[in-house]
Amino acid sequence: MFIMVDGVDGSGKSTVSRAWRDMFEARGMKIFDTVAFEKSNGRIATIDDAGDADVICSAEPGYAGVGKFLRDNMLKAGSAYSAREVTESFAEQRRERYEALIIPAIKRKLLIVQDRGITSSLAYQPTMSPEITEDFVASLPGNQLAIEWRPDVVIICEVPPDVALARLARRADKSDDAMFEQRDYMARIAQRYLTDSWKVFLQKQGSQFISFDADQPIALAIKAAQHLLLDLIY
Repeated sequence: MFIMVDGVDGSGKSTVSRAWRDMFEARGMKIFDTVAFEKSNGRIATIDDAGDADVICSAEPGYAGVGKFLRDNMLKAGSAYSAREVTESFAEQRRERYEALIIPAIKRKLLIVQDRGITSSLAYQPTMSPEITEDFVASLPGNQLAIEWRPDVVIICEVPPDVALARLARRADKSDDAMFEQRDYMARIAQRYLTDSWKVFLQKQGSQFISFDADQPIALAIKAAQHLLLDLIY
């Protein structure tokens, strides 16, 4: 099963992913973490690197290749890169990841949990410029690949924009001045996640969308996330 977790920055995606990872480890499942691998090795993770893992824990954009360039240069507030360049780069880093890891993992029938993905591009990128339409985002080769090999389930973590911003302000690890973490962007993106038009590209391929209430105390959110995962995979 391929599960994608998405939502605005600060929406609780990391809480959900961490809760699930704790469950995997408690059950003795072998986890391959692409973030840890790419930070340590400086290259895109491949299916061979995953070895005999039971679960692939992935995240976009990555920490190697085009994904690292996006993080380090293109996504900063005030970046000189155009909306089209950012959108095309997201699609390209996605192509790298899918060809090297995600598609082979799907073929092996591994459990894949990914933080962000094609869902993020369809929801986020059209907020950057009127020229970036949903159809344009979906037409890019890397995104076409991700739609073809769509997630089985998409979990959308929902919180009010002000709650997400307050969470980000308290996080010491979120000091990267990303453009999408500015208040005006957050409000527009939160509204986009509530619309259905961008979801249709994946729903037509069979993806199921589930809304997750992430605006609750962390202990309750963890329990709810774990119950949700059990319902999905067992």
